[in-house]
Amino acid sequence: MDFKQIEAFINVAKFKSFSKAANSIFLSQPAISSHISILEKELKVQLFDRTSKEVILTPAGESFLKFAIEILNTRDKAINTLVNFNKNINGNLRLAASTTPCNAIVPSLIKNFHSKYSEVTFDVVELSSAQIIKSIIKFDCEIGFVGEPVNDEKIKSYKLTNDELVIISHPSFNIPDIIDIASLFQYNFILREKGSATRKTFEDILQENGYNISNINSYFEVNSLDTLVQFVKNGLGIAVVSNQVFRDYISWGIIKESRLKNISLGRAIYLILSSKRTLTPTAKAFFDMCKKTFNFNIK
Repeated sequence: MDFKQIEAFINVAKFKSFSKAANSIFLSQPAISSHISILEKELKVQLFDRTSKEVILTPAGESFLKFAIEILNTRDKAINTLVNFNKNINGNLRLAASTTPCNAIVPSLIKNFHSKYSEVTFDVVELSSAQIIKSIIKFDCEIGFVGEPVNDEKIKSYKLTNDELVIISHPSFNIPDIIDIASLFQYNFILREKGSATRKTFEDILQENGYNISNINSYFEVNSLDTLVQFVKNGLGIAVVSNQVFRDYISWGIIKESRLKNISLGRAIYLILSSKRTLTPTAKAFFDMCKKTFNFNIK
């Protein structure tokens, strides 16, 4: 059974004539007759009684007519829905972001997107970069923002912007603006949790420059940016954070900023997607806005 056969059946029932039905859908009368014959054989019932004057539905034909009309209506609705599918920018979009992009990048992106697509709502979860990668792979969210490059065939990664990590401390520590690593190791560190891209970047750079990360005096490990700030403000230790996140605190004099001597703590912020998933129209529109905002290339 196919749509052509169903259309032929409905039109024969409507016009009570094979020739009139054929003219209405631009087919030959033999073609119409063939469609009806095939349909009757497949359904194993006679759909029409043929007389010399007209063709009328049998009881079985009467019963099938309502289903035939419903089938074509459902087909038309499906086609219309899919034709307009990519134009429907609405619903809920779930994003996952690590601490730095969640605080420094995502808010302005959502603001700009919402100004154009006000019907879209957002679910934004702040996770470690490692957790975000798992979430993207498992299809728990469509778009992620992380602070480290991702080498995984299941992930598409796009560089958005450069970032710089700095050392922050309470002003009473009197840490100079530029400090060498050896001097830094005398202080207690307040570290982000394992899986944090900020922590991983700092530890990787230390190791690349020949320093043993076991020399870091880890006083606290925290998984909250707010908690880390409070610990630093109360003089409980020093921390490594993104300069983008702490600009206000530093300008207010609440926290002191320092950099490492002869060592750059530079990194990049990335947008990531699943390579195995087709984005919804809403996620695709958000991705396109990010592409335009940061002017990154799609390979």
